[in-house]
Amino acid sequence: MPEPNIEIKEMPQADEKKIGLRKEQQITWLLFAGVSVIVTGLVFLITSEHLYLLAQNVLKNPAILFFNILPVFLFISIAYFLSGRTTFSITLTGAVFLIFAMVDKVKITMRQEPLLPADLTLAKEALTIVKTFPAMQLLLIALLLIILMLALFFSFRFSKNQRPTWKTRILGCVTFFVIAFGSNTYWYTDKELYGSYPVIDNPYFEVNQFNSKGLIYSFCHQFNITRIAPPEGYKKSTFDQIEAESTFVATKDSPHIVMIMGEAFSDLSNNPNLDFSSYRDPLKIFKEMAESENALSGKIVVPNFGGGTSNTEYDVLTACPTRYLNNPLPSYNFIHQPFDALPQRLAQAGYETLAIHPGYKWFYNRQNVYPNLGFESTYFLEDSFDLSTQGVGGYINEKATMDKILETLDTHIESSDSPLFSFTVTIQNHGPYENRFGTQAQNFDTDIPLTDTEKDLLTQYFKGITDADQELGRLRDYAQGSSQPIVIVYFGDHLPGFSNGMDFFSLLNYPIDANGTLEERLALYETPFLIWQNDAAKEQGAFSQTIKGANLPDSGIINASHLGALLTQLLEMDGLSPLYDYVNEVREILPVSTNSIFMDSNGNFTDTPIDEQKEKISKLANWQYYKLFDQTIQK
Repeated sequence: MPEPNIEIKEMPQADEKKIGLRKEQQITWLLFAGVSVIVTGLVFLITSEHLYLLAQNVLKNPAILFFNILPVFLFISIAYFLSGRTTFSITLTGAVFLIFAMVDKVKITMRQEPLLPADLTLAKEALTIVKTFPAMQLLLIALLLIILMLALFFSFRFSKNQRPTWKTRILGCVTFFVIAFGSNTYWYTDKELYGSYPVIDNPYFEVNQFNSKGLIYSFCHQFNITRIAPPEGYKKSTFDQIEAESTFVATKDSPHIVMIMGEAFSDLSNNPNLDFSSYRDPLKIFKEMAESENALSGKIVVPNFGGGTSNTEYDVLTACPTRYLNNPLPSYNFIHQPFDALPQRLAQAGYETLAIHPGYKWFYNRQNVYPNLGFESTYFLEDSFDLSTQGVGGYINEKATMDKILETLDTHIESSDSPLFSFTVTIQNHGPYENRFGTQAQNFDTDIPLTDTEKDLLTQYFKGITDADQELGRLRDYAQGSSQPIVIVYFGDHLPGFSNGMDFFSLLNYPIDANGTLEERLALYETPFLIWQNDAAKEQGAFSQTIKGANLPDSGIINASHLGALLTQLLEMDGLSPLYDYVNEVREILPVSTNSIFMDSNGNFTDTPIDEQKEKISKLANWQYYKLFDQTIQK
């Protein structure tokens, strides 16, 4: 029986290639999914303070894990279709998200604030701060960046995987961009969805939101809530009717006003566990001025901890609270036209106005914001200071800054009969504080065990406070020696953000805790303020009689946005601005109001305002929106 003739056909080479390509693609997508999970896990590991609590939260709410993994997967997929290279896409994705995680960790440690989308707009500011880091840290950062760039180069240049066709790449890009847009629109923009997931510890502390829901999900959500919408019930016509030209007119007897915001200026030296009896008290001059009968002092509640200098400027100069914007962007970002602020009103009333900042003019866009606020003259690092001869640790020193304040004040007094409003932001005591002023002898004693590094950090910080205080003494002596009426306003922009985070506050038993009582949470944002008049101003009754009428709470704590308005009340400038008059009324009912902490005139704290207080807050929020976006004024 003949054998059957069975013909065995070999699989065409093209079909083998297709199958191989299909398997390679399957492996690629499995690899992308695996890498997305690993990168997300590493981000959790780097950023989460209590990983086990986050794990419990994720197990109870698995969607949190999905919302953190998805952006990583979409990023790596889009990078793949744009570049056509697998290894490069993985390397780029890992680098981006892990750098974000490390920056988030550093920012939380130093400023008790997570990485926000708004930080991406502050690249220049961040670079300026990084330049002040110790040489070894800068060398390490440079080395890591070089390694990263080399890894990206080689992964791109020598990638050997089969690349998809241009048609597939274009289709893939479009597909994943659509998925990303849809996901962002329906999930990451959803405030109710984000708010439905539980928060570990105090939900009003933004760090806890990120720790509980993950950096990636929280960052994407924050990205979608940066637009400022009109407050509920807002009507432009309401404020068109309220606003009017200033009815206050300055005279040649009106006092000169010298307002200074000290960088990281605080009263942290006032601590029972710190002893300065063998050293100079860092606040020696400040305390002498505050305790004199020529002064009013207390504390202001500023918008940020460890940073956000421009937000405190905004609050004080505009009487509008940054917190009421409910936006992570710096408040200065929204000033793009003339703004009816304190310098604007004082200029209309007959004051000459000037601003001094010994930092770069582009810092927080001050070169454009200051003129819009009403400052007629401005002095910045580029045109008025020399970093090579006046610098310390990368910033202009306090002495050079005070030299400029006294120089401009003296020149004005000699050349003009008009009163002057001078506003200055100092910068010398900017962090980081490691070896900030070189080797320094310890300037305090303590009964609390501290490491040498911790002792040096505090020594460096108090050295900066001492320098600022000494220069304040120079200004006081100048004012007391002048026959011209002069009022000095001095306050801090925020508490310092130390590189060891909140360790000092807990080690030295400060009543400061982001997850503590309402009082302890509020203390995270309190800095001292001082309003002082020289004898010439006192003789004219600048505010000798009006202090009692200011009705400050016994605690002396008020919102930073109340400080400028308080000054106008003390100087009997009623009618200077309808907003300032209204803010002074609000202050007597609600001296302190944040997004979650409220203190009434009797010093009672609550996390929920009563109806009368809600009405005041609502009107101020509406008024702020009007001034930022709807009011039209001439420079």
